[in-house]
Amino acid sequence: MLNYGEFYIDLGTTNTLIYTKTRGFLVNEPTMLTTKSMPGKEIQYSSFGSLSKITIGKTPDDTTLIKPLREGVVSDFKSTLKLVEFFMQKLDKVPAFKKSRLLISLPHHISQHERQVIRELGSSLGARTVDLISEPMAAAIGSGLKVLESNGKMVVDVGGGTSEAAIISLGDIVNSTAVRIGGSHLDESILDHLKTNYLFVIGEQTAEKLKIKVGDLVTSGEPLELEVGGMNLKSGIPGRLKVTAKMIYPPLDAFAKEIIKIIFSTLEACPPELASDLVDNGILLVGGGSMLRGLPERVAKETGVKTELSAHPLLSVAHGGAEALNDPELFEKLQKV
Repeated sequence: MLNYGEFYIDLGTTNTLIYTKTRGFLVNEPTMLTTKSMPGKEIQYSSFGSLSKITIGKTPDDTTLIKPLREGVVSDFKSTLKLVEFFMQKLDKVPAFKKSRLLISLPHHISQHERQVIRELGSSLGARTVDLISEPMAAAIGSGLKVLESNGKMVVDVGGGTSEAAIISLGDIVNSTAVRIGGSHLDESILDHLKTNYLFVIGEQTAEKLKIKVGDLVTSGEPLELEVGGMNLKSGIPGRLKVTAKMIYPPLDAFAKEIIKIIFSTLEACPPELASDLVDNGILLVGGGSMLRGLPERVAKETGVKTELSAHPLLSVAHGGAEALNDPELFEKLQKV
């Protein structure tokens, strides 16, 4: 059995990353799996991660796609456990977590019960000890911010299932606000918008593609468009639709307003001693949802505070969790979750 010693898991609504102190990142897979049911037999798990993602919207009647995390927290304990076990067994063919130390990142704004579920997950994987780190703190560390200093920093983590704005100082989250919407909710909003306003039905993966390739909050830029396939509700048969940035602007605008709302709520509750720090340091956007074209400019314009996108928005949390795992002194100085 390979002995990695210590592990870190970035257990996200959209993707799961697993890091080991000795071998770095070993897993970066979609947080989803499928089950197959057969008459008279126990339900079987049939695919995991990336192999499950390609089946979205295409599964037969006897196959069910499961996304075991919702809004940043575990909604299906058994399936989450099976998913993580599969990822590690795929690498080792053995229960690699046995008697190891495990660090898991999780949203800051969750209940004690939801935290306990994460701890129980780690214990069920066989970990000797289970430590937790909040995602905004991990994102700040992973983006290179000096979180132990008294100088205040603001991080806005726009994830797949939840978005959080946090002000960090002296290794702790001084103030934060969260909303349980993220990139996955935006995909659903785009899908619903096209169905309602253009009588055209697309799948989840197509909605995600439109968000990435066409989505634009700065409409003064070069016109963006993409032709996609789906179901034309007027004719009742499959067809194609050319989608422009203007056509899907309404759901993007509503999403941006929700993000800006939590930023304002966090800024309004900011202690006066930290306010001037934020003016100097600005706002840092992290997470996959922060990559929405024009979001940094929109935030800066409406808040009046300079806003930047992290150099690696998709991996900021994961890199920070890995750094905290590798630096026991840093982790000890952080206020515990």
